[in-house]
Amino acid sequence: MDRIKPKTFYQTITFAILFFGYGFYTLNRRSVSLVLPNLINASILDKSDAGIVISSQNTAYAISKFLAGILSDKHSPRVLFSLGLIFSGLTTVLFAHSSESLVVFSLLWFCNGFAQGFGWPSCAKILREWFSAEQFATFWSLLSASSNLIGGLAPFAAVSISLVFGWRTTLEIFGTLSIAMSILGLFFLSNRPGEASKPINRQSYGPSFSGKGKLDKKKNFFAKDFFTSIRLEKNSNTDDLGRSNILDLLKSPMIWLISFAYMIVFATKTSVCDWTQLYMIEDLQKPQMTASSFNSSFETGGFFGGILAGILTDYMIRKHRSSRDVNDEKSSIRLPIATLMILISSLSLHSLCFWIDTDSSLMFINLLAFILGLSLYGPIAIFGVIASESVPKNLSGTSHAIVALAANVGAIISGYPFSLIAQHTDWVGVFFLLECLTLITVLSLHLFGSQILRSSKRDSKIHID
Repeated sequence: MDRIKPKTFYQTITFAILFFGYGFYTLNRRSVSLVLPNLINASILDKSDAGIVISSQNTAYAISKFLAGILSDKHSPRVLFSLGLIFSGLTTVLFAHSSESLVVFSLLWFCNGFAQGFGWPSCAKILREWFSAEQFATFWSLLSASSNLIGGLAPFAAVSISLVFGWRTTLEIFGTLSIAMSILGLFFLSNRPGEASKPINRQSYGPSFSGKGKLDKKKNFFAKDFFTSIRLEKNSNTDDLGRSNILDLLKSPMIWLISFAYMIVFATKTSVCDWTQLYMIEDLQKPQMTASSFNSSFETGGFFGGILAGILTDYMIRKHRSSRDVNDEKSSIRLPIATLMILISSLSLHSLCFWIDTDSSLMFINLLAFILGLSLYGPIAIFGVIASESVPKNLSGTSHAIVALAANVGAIISGYPFSLIAQHTDWVGVFFLLECLTLITVLSLHLFGSQILRSSKRDSKIHID
């Protein structure tokens, strides 16, 4: 009766919880952006106020995502993931019941952003434990696609619910569903295969276990002694820490190049998610349903773009797995694909600025949105994979936290600063600026990427490829 179930069963359960859980993280993160047209039309917020609210969330998100990446190397990512989702849902519900004050809105959405930061670092840490190197990018991209799936469905859901029940009810529903999902994650998610499928020995988990190498049933992962479970998970996550440290990561030129590229791409992605609805409605005089359709097409493209990037790069790495330097081989394959996709996104931004007008057909608008989403979410998946897979497991959370911090600086820039630019140039000025920045990123990756790879192969202490 105490036989070990196949690892694939637990992999499926773990991935399913992460997939839907991170989808609800995304639903909360974007919920206020989805109802911004309602808030602006009701004169509750103006354009600059909306930028302040969005930037407050992005600022907290940047801080907490960095901290959560470091914490995930030392504490249970299962607990971090679940508690972050609980508080994210709670702040969304509180936003729905708050007074119509810019200060209150900004404070609550700052708290939401702080809770949001615990989502993806925990996912990345758990994925690294559960899936092999040749599967990692594929499942990473599949998991990130949950964000696109929710992002594609949420605009229509938000419009439909808010038209009938109002924007407050929309946020209440989104927040409540997220809290329910977090409870499932807390009790059915596993940090690593050993917790879910087989007895765990002293060498893996330290002196808290019996000499026979088996954990007492009362202290099992699914047992009632919840706080004991957390303590044991914490002990396992601190194994082998200290062999390398954050200073070793910061010495790598590649991590700075990836961080710069990630910042620009993430600023572009966040701007498209947050501001294209207003661009379509205010500048192009399109109906709200057309604006929502653009966002859904963008997320649909992102869904396929992230998956394509993961599957394609994993396939190419399997073909070259005889390489003597595996880490260098991985990055030398992944970076050119990311560079090409960023170039496509730059051309798509040019089309958004100069080819879309009030007479453009819905089919053309949605096609452009699909291409833009595909070309932006692909590099986002690739940069995260490179940061996580090329370091020892005990530093994978910290490595990802560093590049994610740069990405979220881009998200902060896309909020209030870009809303100020839009007040003087309209939204087309913002998207033209992003077009120029993505072109600079393409040139930087092309000129410096291969040079850094060659030098890091010779003398980097930790290969951040």
